[in-house]
Amino acid sequence: MTKHLDMNRRQFAVTAAAVGGGIALGFALPREASAVVLPEPWKAPPAVAGSEINAWIVIAPDDTITIRVGQTEIGTGTITAMPMIVCEELECDWSKVNAEYASGNRSLRENNVYGRMGIGGSSSVSLSRDFLQKAGANARERLKMAAAAEWNVPVTEITAAKSVLTHAASGRKLTYGQVAAKAVPMRLEKDPAIKHPSQFNFLGKTDVKRLDTPLKVNGSAVYGIDVKVPGAVIAAVKVAPAFGAKVKSFDAASAKARPGVIDVIEIGKEKKHSPATFASQLNSGVAVIANTYWQARTALDAMAIEWDEGDLGKISTESHARETRAALDKPGGAIANKVGDAVAGLKDARRTVEAIYETPFIDHAMMEPISATASVTADKIEVWVSTQNPISVIDVAAEESGMSKDKIFCNTTFIGGGFGRRTVSDDVRQAVFLSKTMNRPVKVMWSREETLRHGTYRPTAMAKFKGGLDADGNISAMHVTYAGHSTPVLRGAALGNGIDDKNKIDANQLRGIRDIDYALPNFLVEWHAVQTHVPTGAWRGPGVCQNAFMYESFIDEMALAAGKDPVAMRRNLLRNAKDAGWLKVLNEIADKGKWGKPLPKGTAQGIAMTLDHGTICGAVAEVSVSQGGEVKVHSVDMGFDIGHAFYKDAILAQLEGGAAMGLSSVLYEEITLRNGRVVEGNFDDYRIVRIDEMPQVNVHFGGLTGGDKVTGVGEPSTVIVPAAVANAIFRATGKRVRSMPLKNLDLSWS
Repeated sequence: MTKHLDMNRRQFAVTAAAVGGGIALGFALPREASAVVLPEPWKAPPAVAGSEINAWIVIAPDDTITIRVGQTEIGTGTITAMPMIVCEELECDWSKVNAEYASGNRSLRENNVYGRMGIGGSSSVSLSRDFLQKAGANARERLKMAAAAEWNVPVTEITAAKSVLTHAASGRKLTYGQVAAKAVPMRLEKDPAIKHPSQFNFLGKTDVKRLDTPLKVNGSAVYGIDVKVPGAVIAAVKVAPAFGAKVKSFDAASAKARPGVIDVIEIGKEKKHSPATFASQLNSGVAVIANTYWQARTALDAMAIEWDEGDLGKISTESHARETRAALDKPGGAIANKVGDAVAGLKDARRTVEAIYETPFIDHAMMEPISATASVTADKIEVWVSTQNPISVIDVAAEESGMSKDKIFCNTTFIGGGFGRRTVSDDVRQAVFLSKTMNRPVKVMWSREETLRHGTYRPTAMAKFKGGLDADGNISAMHVTYAGHSTPVLRGAALGNGIDDKNKIDANQLRGIRDIDYALPNFLVEWHAVQTHVPTGAWRGPGVCQNAFMYESFIDEMALAAGKDPVAMRRNLLRNAKDAGWLKVLNEIADKGKWGKPLPKGTAQGIAMTLDHGTICGAVAEVSVSQGGEVKVHSVDMGFDIGHAFYKDAILAQLEGGAAMGLSSVLYEEITLRNGRVVEGNFDDYRIVRIDEMPQVNVHFGGLTGGDKVTGVGEPSTVIVPAAVANAIFRATGKRVRSMPLKNLDLSWS
């Protein structure tokens, strides 16, 4: 589909206030051979009158079914997976399904009718499947009731399959489209039971192609940076390069004299950020408004701006590292986990091992730079943006404009990379402010440099490990002192926003260290918050993306000291694991990765495991290191346990893509500070993994344990690859990797 249409979902009447009822006119695409989504996914399909069975489902007389998607598509397959979940219960014909984004405005007006609309935390399926299954089951049963009423037979005699309702006794059939209108007023006495994953006949069983792939291949998919609104002008923005600094002066006259420039406006004079809608500290700056981006950008770059930085310009990577390392020696850290008596256990240990690990700030390195378009009028605000959370967009727009939320509409586009960065709406705040000021639509476009130098970075972290071994070479005690930048502390958050107030710890930052199911009789984790002026946020696998590297590398150090094989050491640590998935995944990757196979000198395997958002993930990496220190990752064998695999194609894509991102983080990625500013500005000095550096990634499904477990895979492979690679490097070279990225280390050997 390449045809663009201007009809908006707000143009049809809405009466439903909950999943259980209501009727509205809906619209559906002319039928194609398979399920589809529009290039502009926030728009309703072309006009074909249909019946809204509930807030999620509209059925047209031609049997087209439009399923609304509350989760943003960020490359994880949600715009396909969410309709699949509904389809499983609805028992509809997948080839007749359309997908469109649900309206955040409607959800706010109708008592959160679409449930969770933000995406992140590897939890789209696990947190949405219950209410999506219920929506599908509710609609199915009401369609059956309508057919039963049509034929005057008991509803128990009606079956539903492939969008067809059948009365077996008489052989009569009706399609969903034929009875949809009659199903609208039907009401159920109670919600029908939903299927257990073991009962699925579509999810995990059918090879389904992703709905967004054709649009992204043929170039018709509309991203935030592609949006064109009639009458909109372009704003190029530049905010204080030292985070938290302010504009002191700027030469507006010189910019206004350039061709195409309409105005020069100072932005961010007033901060309106609450913890709930925190955008960033990057709001003080200057915007140049012009007819084209090039006119705005070149005028902005040529304009003299003076910044008031105070002491902020004195902060550097080195000064922050010194402060963080000093915190490791401070007594009295907040207790994050305590089992037994680690201090006494270390004193009694036959042998002890100590090491300090550290990780840097890193950026999300999205392909699509930051961009947002806003149109503010007297009675309505519309925003077009690549976002992971349309509700947050509405919150920020309301806070910035003072307009009530029911008058604000977020049109969510496709996203050219998110990974947590697009949960933050600083671009929306700028666009709304500028549109309100200019009294016309404004499209804000950040340069690549502005995007990279004003991110919400993965926090820094350091950890000091001390482990003890008993006479049998088993780990008898471990003490971890952890110091790191805390995003919730920076934002002033309280309990429920990542801070455990009872224990005074940042729970997210410590995931992957304090919650692993290893059998450690004496275990202590202490935490110190070390803040800077640098804005931080969620990065693919918050906390675990650093901690799995540090913890699993230290487990290998303990195995070496004990004279044990790393796999054997982990099997022993997991001998009494509460979750059977741990040993199942460990055995899977050791088997499929052919752990222990003969390899030439300079080539070795490394293994690592972790728990991330309820998912157990493990990897065996095969790595070679030349005598000059050049690293080559040849293969990664990955196993995982999410319980049930709903959509295998999306799972493969996420695990393979996550492996690439994890490999990039351990090889190259690092944000450094000089004079309070980020040094790196583009992909020439902020390198990421290139296609010729990608290893063979083998994903194995044998670790799935089934049962009631359903978790996600968006982040686990990202967080586990660095440790597996680092452990392989040690086995290949004898050099222990205790910091990332590898580009900073001398890995040569002889």
